[in-house]
Order: sequence, then C-alpha cells, then structure tokens
Amino acid sequence: MKLNPLKIIATTLLVVSTFSCKQHDFTCLLKGTIIDRKSDTLILNRTNEDMRFAKIFIPIVDGKFEYKLEVKAIEAWELTFMDEVNNGGWRPIRFFPDKKEVQFELFPMDQFEKNKITGGKINHYMVAYNKSREENIYSRVKPLQKIQDSLINNRLYWSPAFEQLNALRDSSKIDSERDSLLKALDLIVQQGKHKTAAAVDIENQFKQISLDETKYRYEYVRENMNIFSYSMILEDLLRIQYNSVLVDDIQKVYPAFARKFPDHTYTTLICDILNGLDNIKVGGHFVDFTLPDLNGGSHTLSELIRGKVAVIDLWATWCGPCIKHSREMVPVYNDYHDKGFTIVGVAAEIKDTDAMKKRLEKEQWPWLNLVELDHQNHIWDKYGASFGGGKIIMVDKKGVILAINPTAEEVRKKLEEIL
Repeated sequence: MKLNPLKIIATTLLVVSTFSCKQHDFTCLLKGTIIDRKSDTLILNRTNEDMRFAKIFIPIVDGKFEYKLEVKAIEAWELTFMDEVNNGGWRPIRFFPDKKEVQFELFPMDQFEKNKITGGKINHYMVAYNKSREENIYSRVKPLQKIQDSLINNRLYWSPAFEQLNALRDSSKIDSERDSLLKALDLIVQQGKHKTAAAVDIENQFKQISLDETKYRYEYVRENMNIFSYSMILEDLLRIQYNSVLVDDIQKVYPAFARKFPDHTYTTLICDILNGLDNIKVGGHFVDFTLPDLNGGSHTLSELIRGKVAVIDLWATWCGPCIKHSREMVPVYNDYHDKGFTIVGVAAEIKDTDAMKKRLEKEQWPWLNLVELDHQNHIWDKYGASFGGGKIIMVDKKGVILAINPTAEEVRKKLEEIL
C-alpha cells in the first residue's frame, strides 16, 4: 500500500471538524517527590524532541521539585534524571500537561514500575493503558527472561561452534588471526548457527510478544482516539527505522486522527515524516525548503540546485561522522564544481549558531551552508533523519534521488558516470 501523505492531509484538513484540539495557552504546575534516590536535577522536554538538547532543567531540593510549564497544546512531555543520562542509561518518565497540575512520585530506575503520575484525564488514559498492557502482554516477558538468563549462565545459549570460535578470538594476540576468527564468527551468524535450539525458541517467543504488543497497541489506538493514542503513533513513527512493519498500522489510523485533530502539532509533524518515508529513497524526489544562511540571507533549495547534480548535506556540529564525511567531500567538490555539481549543507543547531560559526571557520568548506535552528522547520523529520545527526542525499539534475548516505568515493563514481 503506497501512501501519499500530502494528499491525505490536504483532503483531511478540508473537513471542518468539531473535534479540533486547538487550545489557548495555559500554565501547568508540575510537582513531585523523589523517593530513595539522591538525584539533584530533572531534564524536561517534549517526547518528540532530542533530549540531548533540552532547554529546561528542574532542580530537585530536599527530595522535591516544582516547575511551572507554559503549554500551548496538550502533547507528550518527559522527565529524565540527569544522573541517569550522565551514567549512560536512562528511562524517561512520560506525562501530559493538565490545566491544573500534574503530580509525580518518582523512584530509582530499577523500581520504575512504582512511579506514579496523577492529574489530568490524558495521564489517566496513559496510566490505565500501561497497567492493562503490563497485565496482558508484558507479564509474559519476565518468565522468559529468567529462562534466557539461565541458558546464558549455563552456557546453553550460544552454539558450541560459536563459543569455541569466540574463545579463540578472545585469547588470540595476533591481529591477522583475530580478523580471520571474526570473519568465521560473522559467517556463523549469517548462517543462523550461532545459537542453540533452546535459545532460538526463546527468541521466537520474544518476537511473538512484540507482535502481540503491536496488535494490542493499535487495537487500543483505533478504539481510543485521544492525544495519548496520537502520541503513540508519533512515537512509533520516530522509531520506524527499527520496525518498518509499523508503517502499515500507522497508515491505517493516521487519517482519522488528522481529521479529528487538524490543528494539533502532531498532525503536521506526522505528515512531514510520512512524506519523508515516501519520498526520501532512491528514485524519489528531494523535499524542498527555504532556510537562512549565517548572514540572514534566505535560500530555497530548489533554486540552489536547479540544473545541477547535487549533494544535500544534513549535518550538525556535534556529529563527528557528519564532519568527517564533509571533509572527504572537499576534493570531490573541487574536481566537479565547474562541471555542474554542487553541495548544499544544512546544519541543525540548538539555541544559537556559535558552534556552527566556529566549525565553518575551521573547516572552510567551499559550499553554502544553511541553518536549521532548533528544528523549527522539521527538515530532519522531512528527510527521515529524526533524532539523527545528519544524512546525505545525492540527486540528479531533475532532483531525483540517486543515493542516500553515499561515501565521497561513491559520489565521485556517480559523477564520473553522469558528468
């Protein structure tokens, strides 16, 4: 089933819905108690925003916190303990603002299920759903985990051949020998011979639970058209690269939600991401946009690349692989720029452009770089790169996508063929 999200949303928004969720701004008071942990700061951000670039930090004083959140619409937010983030593993606490207040009782991460969130009907829906899902789906997980742990502890999880090769690789001190053993291990994995029959059986049961959970979730979504359900659709869409099977479920339910909530930010955002999935692929077409440069000048992508083979380079100053790729593209640009090739860079920066200015001063890349500040234009969503550092799109003179994330050498080879 091929979806044309633009067509769907255009048709959807022509319908005048009495269920529009357009709201006036309001202030939500967040109040919480921290139990059995010594954390001193909470990070607050929307669930569809990258937590690494959050702007709101809430101090915890004597085991309590309080914050007045200015809200424009009911949507999913999350609290994350900063010490968990600093330790490299965290579990965000999701909630929905209410016009009165939302109260929290928060426990250590290993007691996450004890957390309590009260206040507002959407939070009530979320808590009830999570409880029901735990009883009907996730209760099957823990017994399987115990069996899996027992298999691993008794060395009955990995096949004897895999265990033997892995032990040899770990003990080897010769690089060439380790490389050879690693290739042998990869081959066993590709052949599906790295696990015992008991391990495979456990994994199949986990996969079935995952399928049952998806079915359970979308049965709920279809029967409960509220903002909590809408947030779950968006959450699935943002992680679609890990489970493309969900696309079909999302395609089926999205139009009805878009009709019911035409003014909600999720409606436009989901449309943008679906467009990216539909268009940003080899043979698809680039998504046009207009962005400023560092001097405030406005540039439209289609005008910059008209009649040229081009690379659209989405990057960020904190993305090491992005910067490495851009450096490798300099010789390619110099060799082919006068033959009808160009590059347009777009940097996703948070709060300000100071880091971008410093990076460009250091690198001296010869092509134009535009600014996507605070993801205001959702360019990363439109290009299927949500929560990613960057993405490379190569297009021909007609704007048709030739390659996604090609290396500099692959770009050069295509240019040799085309130009």
